[in-house]
Amino acid sequence: MKEKKVILVVCGSGIATSTAAAQEIKEKLAERGIYVETRQTNVFALASRNFEDVSLIASTCRLEDDYGVPVVNVVPLLTGINEDKVIEEIIKKLL
Repeated sequence: MKEKKVILVVCGSGIATSTAAAQEIKEKLAERGIYVETRQTNVFALASRNFEDVSLIASTCRLEDDYGVPVVNVVPLLTGINEDKVIEEIIKKLL
């Protein structure tokens, strides 16, 4: 069995925006036959987090640091503009 990919969804508080983005990511990837686990956190918790189980970071805010995993800005999933482009970028970086 293939290991499920984990996407860490990051926003300022780790609650509202990341919840909406995580749901969009899961739904849009599932439509393409890709099933992922999403976890949510806030931007302030990143500095002390271990990323060895994380495949990708999906962020609704700008991240400056290198966390050793790919980062995708997912604001378009919240605005509805260029959603497909963001999903394709996520898929490219996951696979």
